[in-house]
Amino acid sequence: MLRKKALWAVVSGFLVLVFAVTPSGAANRDFAKIDTVRIGVLTPVQMSVGQGITNAAKMAAEEINAAGGILGKKIELFIGDTEGKPEKGITALKKLVMEDKVDVLVGEYSSGVSLAMQPFLPNYKIVFVTTGCASLALTDNVKKDYGKYKYFFRNMINSDVRQQEWAFKFLKEFVNGSLGYKKFAILAENAKWTEDYAPNLKKALEGVGLEVPFIERFDVDIKDFSPIFSKMKSLNVQWIAQIISHAASIPLVKAWQDNKPAPMGLCDVQSMDSKFWEITGGACLYEVTYNFIARAPLTDRTIPMWDKYVKQFGTNPVYTTGFTYDSVYMLAEVIKQKKSVKSDDIINGLENISYKGVLHPQTGFDKQTHDLLEGRYVMPMVQWQAGGKQVVFWPDKYKTGAYVKPEWWKQ
Repeated sequence: MLRKKALWAVVSGFLVLVFAVTPSGAANRDFAKIDTVRIGVLTPVQMSVGQGITNAAKMAAEEINAAGGILGKKIELFIGDTEGKPEKGITALKKLVMEDKVDVLVGEYSSGVSLAMQPFLPNYKIVFVTTGCASLALTDNVKKDYGKYKYFFRNMINSDVRQQEWAFKFLKEFVNGSLGYKKFAILAENAKWTEDYAPNLKKALEGVGLEVPFIERFDVDIKDFSPIFSKMKSLNVQWIAQIISHAASIPLVKAWQDNKPAPMGLCDVQSMDSKFWEITGGACLYEVTYNFIARAPLTDRTIPMWDKYVKQFGTNPVYTTGFTYDSVYMLAEVIKQKKSVKSDDIINGLENISYKGVLHPQTGFDKQTHDLLEGRYVMPMVQWQAGGKQVVFWPDKYKTGAYVKPEWWKQ
């Protein structure tokens, strides 16, 4: 999800070879002659983010079908396992289009996988709505060559601009404005997606007169964070802004609890998962991370959807869940309006949609980039609290409880 760009050179040679033998796709069927609408779901099926995609697509399709389908035509789902790998993603896409003959594609969490698959979309003339990929490169491609890449849409919040802007907004308005803290540490994993994120955040904070005496991008294989936290203590840091995807989340929060430095909160992707409390033995107590869905009133549909999902699947939604759920509904609405599964009609419909989903009351896409429209998203800040509760405390509009300072922190 949060990896900004793929190692394009690794797959480019492979793509050239495949394109040389790739036939045109099987999309763009005649709506009047089909019995079902076929949706291909691209997902790493063994990962929690992948299961969130699959479960959400299944639940949305079941609800739409129970309500009569799309003008009487039921939705069929076909799952393509990408395994989170570019070459596997290409194979899965080809099977969904050529063998399963799907009409449209949704899903995937890895920007690297989607960047590898993206050039195939015009060859097959099939629309793909990603519901977990954050790299700005994907929608930049649409802007640079609309005719070729118009088949790609992102129903997800890009990390290159919007997540960084939201991070600064939170740290300035809440951590500084409400808590009064002025001295920050930035602790980011050494990955492509943090390459600009961490220094840009430091620059933004210092630009408004706040201090950032500590910034480090650590190796993802690190196991001992104690020296890092000791350094922060010596610098009298008041808030730790962590920017981390998966690799070191568990040892990070355990060392944080053991060393008891400043409060920590910004982005920890693994901490978004409801299983993280159990996985860490409660060591994530008081940690804060933004999320993309929560049991909070993002819209009047959010909490009912959340509760139904928990009842049906026995686990909380993950960040890919809401985007996928809304995307299936949006596609169904567009196909119904257009009475068509032809890609040009779906593209036109998505470019003009304003949809009230579980994440935002007016979801829509920019016509030039096919990214989410500015302001059509929210990233609630969530804190782990006693008993494993995940509490939304900011922005106030969506809060389900108050922020709680770590018991060891006296400032």
